[in-house]
Amino acid sequence: MKKQILINAEAGEIRIALRIENRLDDYFVERTEHKAIVGNIYKGAVDSIVPAIGAAFINYGASKNGFLYVTDATETTVDFGEGEIIYEAEEKKDRGRLKIEELLKKGQQILIQAVKEELGTKGARLTTNISLPGRFLVFMPNSSKIGISRKIRDEGERKRIKDILKSFKLKEGGVIARTAASGCSEKDLIRDVRYLSKIWGRIKVAAKRKQAPALLYEELDLTSKIIRDVFTEDVDKIIIDDKFEFKKIRHAIANFAPSFKSRIELYKNDEPLFEKYGVEKEIDEIYQRKVFLKCGGYITIEQTEGMVAIDVNSGRFTKKKDPEETIYRVNSEAAVEVARQLRLRDIGGIVVTDFIDMANPHYRRNVFNSLREELKKDRAKTNIASISELDIVELTRQRTHKSMESASYQTCPYCNGRGLIKSIDTISILAIRRLKDFLKSAKGRQGAEIVVHSDVAVKLRKDENGLLYKLQRNFRAKITVLENNRFHLEDIEINPHASFKLKA
Repeated sequence: MKKQILINAEAGEIRIALRIENRLDDYFVERTEHKAIVGNIYKGAVDSIVPAIGAAFINYGASKNGFLYVTDATETTVDFGEGEIIYEAEEKKDRGRLKIEELLKKGQQILIQAVKEELGTKGARLTTNISLPGRFLVFMPNSSKIGISRKIRDEGERKRIKDILKSFKLKEGGVIARTAASGCSEKDLIRDVRYLSKIWGRIKVAAKRKQAPALLYEELDLTSKIIRDVFTEDVDKIIIDDKFEFKKIRHAIANFAPSFKSRIELYKNDEPLFEKYGVEKEIDEIYQRKVFLKCGGYITIEQTEGMVAIDVNSGRFTKKKDPEETIYRVNSEAAVEVARQLRLRDIGGIVVTDFIDMANPHYRRNVFNSLREELKKDRAKTNIASISELDIVELTRQRTHKSMESASYQTCPYCNGRGLIKSIDTISILAIRRLKDFLKSAKGRQGAEIVVHSDVAVKLRKDENGLLYKLQRNFRAKITVLENNRFHLEDIEINPHASFKLKA
């Protein structure tokens, strides 16, 4: 399976495309003026406690206070989007009865880590359960447990890794083996845990020295995170179009995987990297409401404030001899594409997919299994419910920051997010109504000039129903229609005309 990572670095923005078999499979963007804070560790101060919602608001130095739920202040396991199974090293305590006011008090200084970006009016979500990810391991200083990624399925390999982790005998903290730990040597794991332990040591020193609010540890930038988390043995090549990023990646890889250096390539062609590989066109499709399938069907994606609705349609794909087979084919392709679009658009929260109705329960089961298997490729945590008799699937996807769409687009100032504007006929009628109101309120009997978009002006000048003529006759005023091509279709401007009266 051909797998590539393309990195485009330009002023103010880093874009990274993961391609599998020459098709965009995942996409990441980071802008310098909007640096992500997920993974950052701070020394914060408790600003307020709200027992009613079981949360505390923490001042960690941002414009908005972050919020810390009681569960995030007590839970010791942590999810990194890889589906880790935690091996209990001690009996889990009954934490359900703990209250936030019993754990924290106003003004208290605590170590917290950001697990979700600020979203809308909400501040960042925080946790006291610090986690430091390395290439092969995740170090958890506040836990004594060990765990292994669920994606490592070979029982023999799981046992080997587990035995190595148990042999560490750490003075503090626990560890989780990431998916990349599969097949790596004991030496690699030891080097990783030592590196992470040193980082934690520096954080503790900084925490003693600094007063809240203070940043103690900053998570890696996007390029470095991708190299750490995505650049595995199955990646054939990394192509970068920026010398600085190229040197930085070469240096990083030389430290943990020197044998991979030959897979890194500096792109020197005049044609832009993403255009050369057809990625730019695929990125543009991320923002389209409609996504076409190879079979001729399509899915539509509607993102609302509370959820995302996805509808599957057969489109132009039909097989007259076997309509049930047609439906199955479209739904099967759609299941794969839905999971891919969730990754590409980085959609979080509740997602409801409405597949085309299937009478065959075997087909229904296969479509559901296809969607579930594709979701396993997702680095974000997903929870999927069973498919209903109406062929509707509900799922939730982990949300840590804004979706790709909301980060790249703003609400249309003309339609205010409706996705629609008024028709020419509607605007023409509205223009007549406003003219009438203007002439009624005008002091003295004077005319009016109405300025509109050129398409609306054409409609008004035709005046099929004689509405403008009636206004002029009733108010004995001259009306002049002017056009302005810079106007939005819905813009209407009315000004007094040179004062005079039409003859009766």
